[in-house]
Amino acid sequence: MSVCVLVEGTLKDEFKDVFPVVCGEGFKVTRTVDGCQNINLVINSKNPNNFVFTEVWDSKEHYDKYFAFRLADGTIKAIQNMCSGGPEIRIFDITDA
Repeated sequence: MSVCVLVEGTLKDEFKDVFPVVCGEGFKVTRTVDGCQNINLVINSKNPNNFVFTEVWDSKEHYDKYFAFRLADGTIKAIQNMCSGGPEIRIFDITDA
């Protein structure tokens, strides 16, 4: 079953301008990972330090494998270091509705 993954965090002020560039480079890799259907960065229009990754994966297992890869390569820690809060990860099953 496909899943939607939402990763939400709040950036430290010094990272809000560079974060989209960093994500753009990282997403080039993510989009080639088996099971990744889509990934985007969205920025809160009222609070530009608040971001959400919207991701769609073929399955939770695909996402879990990807997360382990990003944990091992240091990406998760780098994102945590750029954040003053979060990121929080939520995984949702996509229904046929």
